[in-house]
Amino acid sequence: MSQFTGIHREVFQDGTIKHVLVRDEQGNKQVKAAKDYISEGIRPQLDDLPEVGTDSEFPIDGKG
Repeated sequence: MSQFTGIHREVFQDGTIKHVLVRDEQGNKQVKAAKDYISEGIRPQLDDLPEVGTDSEFPIDGKG
């Protein structure tokens, strides 16, 4: 099982968390639902991740 590290959470304008972007040990990125992020015990804690605003249905890749 891979260990993940949280990068940022993507939120809609109303503050709803859409996805959480995570990175695995090999540097691969993927998105997880906030409930999965919490239940899997990924660090840092969800509230400690930076927020990235989005109105796109696709995740932001963390570049830039």
